[in-house]
Amino acid sequence: MSKFIKTGLVLSGIILFGAGCAKPSAQPYSSSDASSEPAPAAVEAPSTMPAAPEAVIDYKDGMFDPATLRVLVGTKVTFVNKGVKEVWPASGRHPAHDICPGFDALKGLKSGEMYSYVFDKPAECPFHNHLAPAEKGSIEVKPAE
Repeated sequence: MSKFIKTGLVLSGIILFGAGCAKPSAQPYSSSDASSEPAPAAVEAPSTMPAAPEAVIDYKDGMFDPATLRVLVGTKVTFVNKGVKEVWPASGRHPAHDICPGFDALKGLKSGEMYSYVFDKPAECPFHNHLAPAEKGSIEVKPAE
């Protein structure tokens, strides 16, 4: 191969490589751009905190679903009455509700109503329907990792 062809190939390769690495600008600059308003500053997307975990326990005329639930500390558990009869979710040991203090709806929930409680420490929390104490379940709250 002649020296001129080799040199031409090398130069062509450099030119093509350089053209591939160049970043095209979004808009060409012109002298009229200098007199226009300044470009707006870049706006960062708002940071989002991860959502707190949530769980739902449905109640339908005598049955909690699920009846046993395992969650992490910080989880919000919502009881939803999907039945006809009222339900009053409360912590175990009827009627004192003292095993997981604070976990007590304090009233019966009519059909469609909800009660939520955030479990803030590890515990075994048996629960029952205060209006029908034989209707029971349990929530196991584990430390967050």
